[in-house]
Amino acid sequence: MTIVEKIKDRIAKLIYEHKTPDGVKADWLLPTMLLSPQKQERKHRRLIDLALEACRVAAREVDFSDLAARPGCKRWLTVWPGEHYKLLSGLVKVLQPKVAVEIGTAEGLSALAMKKYMPGKVVTFDIVPWNQISDTILRNDDFADGRLEQRLGDLGDRENFEKHRELMESVEFFFIDGPKDNNFEWKLLDYLKTVRFRKAPILVYDDTRLWSMLKFWRDLPYPKLDVTSFGHSSGTGLVQWEQD
Repeated sequence: MTIVEKIKDRIAKLIYEHKTPDGVKADWLLPTMLLSPQKQERKHRRLIDLALEACRVAAREVDFSDLAARPGCKRWLTVWPGEHYKLLSGLVKVLQPKVAVEIGTAEGLSALAMKKYMPGKVVTFDIVPWNQISDTILRNDDFADGRLEQRLGDLGDRENFEKHRELMESVEFFFIDGPKDNNFEWKLLDYLKTVRFRKAPILVYDDTRLWSMLKFWRDLPYPKLDVTSFGHSSGTGLVQWEQD
């Protein structure tokens, strides 16, 4: 994020911080902006069909009662719509990817949500080991069957990305919950363009309505669909990859 972008971001937060319309209550508040819809020149019927089926599955077939019973599990795991965990499960249950990559392990909620309903493997990336996150719900036995793996490193760094190129070529589903600074996202996109995917992946971007993500999502040059109403209240974007 440039100095100018940081200043704009700070001004926006000063304007909107702790201020809601009269009578509106919320647990948290972040600035965003209404933007006119874009002309979708690329066909995205597949995304519409995928989103509809994934939402149906999320509503009728996804059950997180086992995960929610873990000590310290945050209540928002089972909130849907409004959070994206059930939607992620619905997407992987429909798509049946052999390999999924998550960027941003954090407490492990989304990694476990995906692992539960997909036949293949979830590789989750972070710069901090999962067992050093104070409020993680991950356990050692989550990794025992080999269907969940954490790798450490910043995929916004070219050298580090290259270490995982072989993995990237096999990925069929991405969940990208990185820094959201309008810098990492563009770097990662440039690196992904150099990957010869065995199968064109579906990507999910988190927090697409955050102030720092508005331009990235707006300029993203691929078939895309805003599914915020059925995902995360801070923005969920569904993208169909097209190889250049």
